[in-house]
Amino acid sequence: MPSPADVSAVRCGIAVLLLASVSFGQAIQLSKSVGPPTTQTLVSGEHFPADTVVNLYFDRLGVGQVTTDGTGSFSDVPIQVPKGALPGKHYVIGKAQTEAKARFLVRTNWPQYGFGSNGGRHNPFENVLSPKNVDKLTLRFSYSAPAGLGPPVVSGGMVYSSSNDGNVYALTADTGTLVWKAEGYGPALADGIVYFMGSGSDTFLYARNAKTGALVWAFNIQISAFAPVVSGKVVYVTAATVAGYDLFALDARTGFLFWRDFIWATPDLGAPAIAKGTIYVGASGSSSSDLLAVSNGSVLWQYPIAVSSSPAAVNGVVYAGSADDNVYAMDATTGSLRWKYSAAKSVYSSPAVAEGFVYAGSADGSIYALNAGTGALVWKRSIGYFAMSPAVANGVVYVVSSNGNVYHLNALNAKTGVPLWKYVVKPEPTDPVVANGMVYFGSGDGNLYALGLP
Repeated sequence: MPSPADVSAVRCGIAVLLLASVSFGQAIQLSKSVGPPTTQTLVSGEHFPADTVVNLYFDRLGVGQVTTDGTGSFSDVPIQVPKGALPGKHYVIGKAQTEAKARFLVRTNWPQYGFGSNGGRHNPFENVLSPKNVDKLTLRFSYSAPAGLGPPVVSGGMVYSSSNDGNVYALTADTGTLVWKAEGYGPALADGIVYFMGSGSDTFLYARNAKTGALVWAFNIQISAFAPVVSGKVVYVTAATVAGYDLFALDARTGFLFWRDFIWATPDLGAPAIAKGTIYVGASGSSSSDLLAVSNGSVLWQYPIAVSSSPAAVNGVVYAGSADDNVYAMDATTGSLRWKYSAAKSVYSSPAVAEGFVYAGSADGSIYALNAGTGALVWKRSIGYFAMSPAVANGVVYVVSSNGNVYHLNALNAKTGVPLWKYVVKPEPTDPVVANGMVYFGSGDGNLYALGLP
């Protein structure tokens, strides 16, 4: 019979082994744990058997393989999130004799008015809604504010919209529950921070924690400014002065002013588009209207176009609608004309650019799909008296149309223009955005609407 001392020693040994299994179990880490489908992330692991093959999976889909070193570790193995990974929680798994896993959260956000800073209005990551199921869209929620709500943006499980009552509202993206609000307008998001201008006489640009609304930094523009646009680590703001037009470039993390420069012109409608550090914006002077290209505070080129909305800068070409009834395509570097297409009436919509097509709505009530390289008409679809700015995602074009006092949200096949679905919306709706299998838009009736599959 073992002595009490022997029993105690055995128990201590078992405790040590259990502690070792808990403290030194197999584990993997990810360099990025949130992102859209096709995100590249680096996988590292430790405490696996030495010199052993570890198979890597995204959920149960094989995405890679690595051999551990003599310590049972590996580091920085690149894998890609599958294109078909749906929004929500997933796991990256490392499997040898046993397995370890790390969570990856798939998001297909729409963080700025034009989706990205280039203004292309195309969500290339959306993989829930498609031409096959978009006709099943139904109202998931609406949130009522005291006044009309502007174009929404979506990021990190939240949807943000500014109201005519002078506040930015932050809601849960799936239920529309209010999380926080703050005075301001024109939200844009990047890296967990939401940027917007102060409302009324408040001339500060604010950076707030996107989840909590806590202030990160504030910078006084000192003059009335338009909604910000974020590109990389820089926040760009355009502001109207008595004499003309100022551009500001600030550090997105700290609010430090990189540069401020005066431009002779005053801005027309719409936010600028930004690509490779160059800002493209429509502006008008005393005798002409132009599309400007600005870099580091200096005008690179200008082209005489009556730009009537936000341009798009995609694949080295700048696309813009004009009050002279044309859609223009200019070389982004030189400003030389690539092509122009004449619609029946003014093109007040911001163009959307996707998969080799340019989509633009016209005051003639039609949506035009043009070849992005040549400007040739691919298809044209009449949808009402007036067609607004389209959004494109996963083979579907979403665009609001007006039929007098009746407004519709239309879904069209992006390749053919064939109507897929139509939904009656309240007067003066905003341009729609598509993210994580949902379609969001604001309305003049003071509501934010969210549509999704049942």
